[in-house]
Amino acid sequence: MQGLSTRQQRKAETRYLLLQAGLELFVEQGYEGTRAVKIASRAGVAVGTLYLHFGDKAGLLQAILLQGASELHERVMQVYENPPSDPTALAQAHIEAIVRFLEENQKKARFLLEYASRRDSASAQVIDSIVEQIEHNIIAGIKMGVYRPDINPALAARAEANMNLGLLTWWMENPQRATREEIIETLTKFRASGLHYGREHSHDADSSSLAAKSGRGSDGDS
Repeated sequence: MQGLSTRQQRKAETRYLLLQAGLELFVEQGYEGTRAVKIASRAGVAVGTLYLHFGDKAGLLQAILLQGASELHERVMQVYENPPSDPTALAQAHIEAIVRFLEENQKKARFLLEYASRRDSASAQVIDSIVEQIEHNIIAGIKMGVYRPDINPALAARAEANMNLGLLTWWMENPQRATREEIIETLTKFRASGLHYGREHSHDADSSSLAAKSGRGSDGDS
């Protein structure tokens, strides 16, 4: 918190305490079973302070979900600081980062996935945030020449977000139904096949492109 005034630091610390208290109580008692006054009490502040920072309990929930999505995004982006050159290895590292985050934060992850899957007003902004993060990643990959350029990044991002969310929510609720390795392998194959050209496909696409250019040139000469 360097560079912040004492007042700003205190405000940031209070916000952090409320976020932590809210998450703990939501996990322990469920969102519906947790009263705002109890969250404030655990954070060591007056309930009016919670309303000042987040508006109401629903606003706090949305902030917790967004924070979780941001933490997950930061973890995944670490993969791209020194990415593998092989497309499949990159896809696997991407998926492994997600799974590792869920494993290290199981109670939080289970809660975040459950509420993100509800598709209500509190989760809508979170889903959009996740989609936007994936879309930026896909666009960056296209510019790097890693991802295929013949795909709509916004649609691909939303498809991947919903697929991952659905499967991972199911797995967190039913860990005995699939191994960690099976989850990673399945999502890796979907990501790799959806975003990367296979070698033959890439060669065929290049050949078709050259043939099309050649054909246009011949038409122009005739």
